[in-house]
Amino acid sequence: MKQVIDVIEMLSSAHVTGEQVAQALRAAGNCEVEVRTLARDGLSTDFLSIVIPGSDPEAPQLGIVGRLGGIGARPAVTGLVSDSDGAVVALAAAFKLMAMANHGDVLPGTVRIRTHICPRAGTRPHHPVPMMRSPFPMREMMSYEVDPAMQAILSVDTTRGNRLVNHRGVALTPVACQGWLLRLPETLLDVLGWVSGELPVTLPLTMQDITPYENGLYHVNSLMQPAIVTDAPVVGVALTAQTTVPGCATGVTNAYDADVAMRFCIEAAKLYGQGILTFVDEAEQQALLARYGSMAHLQTLGNEPVAEAR
Repeated sequence: MKQVIDVIEMLSSAHVTGEQVAQALRAAGNCEVEVRTLARDGLSTDFLSIVIPGSDPEAPQLGIVGRLGGIGARPAVTGLVSDSDGAVVALAAAFKLMAMANHGDVLPGTVRIRTHICPRAGTRPHHPVPMMRSPFPMREMMSYEVDPAMQAILSVDTTRGNRLVNHRGVALTPVACQGWLLRLPETLLDVLGWVSGELPVTLPLTMQDITPYENGLYHVNSLMQPAIVTDAPVVGVALTAQTTVPGCATGVTNAYDADVAMRFCIEAAKLYGQGILTFVDEAEQQALLARYGSMAHLQTLGNEPVAEAR
């Protein structure tokens, strides 16, 4: 909780930059941090790449992606927006992992964390409530947010603007992998139940939720967009609410829920690095491919609709 509160305070600023966050991370412990600023047409954001080394270089490497459009929607609204949760959880996980390492608890596997800092993102219409708008096209965002070395990914995002999960807390999605929606590992359900103290909640997805944003189809949100640029399996870690909340709403960030999501990510990283947790049943995936073929075309924009002849 300390790390979550510290990150919320750090990001609750109209002037915060990626470099400021990077300096705080470097001062906290052993990590590699890179900041890359993308600016174009009056829009900008600072992408953060954080690598926290594990004790075993050969151990599986988990990725944590803090997915969001922006931490603020200034000047339209003042303060930290609901959409900031992805960055809050990802950064808090980085600080907590380093605090653990400083006290002798180094995870076996390297953990790779990516997110971005944008205090002045826009908003866009979306039913049932408006959402934040990513500052650049989604596939371009993903090229910075997904590290090719991530062997499995937890994508964390605010997911309160829907009527699919009427529950305040954290929900998990099925596994998205190369265009397939696969079953969620029982181990991840166990971990969510342990860290929350509640029955695990899941977020239903449709096929179009794992296709690229640029195709113009309805998506519940951008939670699963990392899956369009990687062959690694992706599980969404959704912060949810009982009611529908706009992504651009302020005063919404809940430190308790962010703490549950952060602890879930860390516990999953422990098990993944130890080789205890796998995201995909390889035999089942191969059986699906043998019977039905590849679904990787769903990671692309697909075919352009043909205009009807008049």
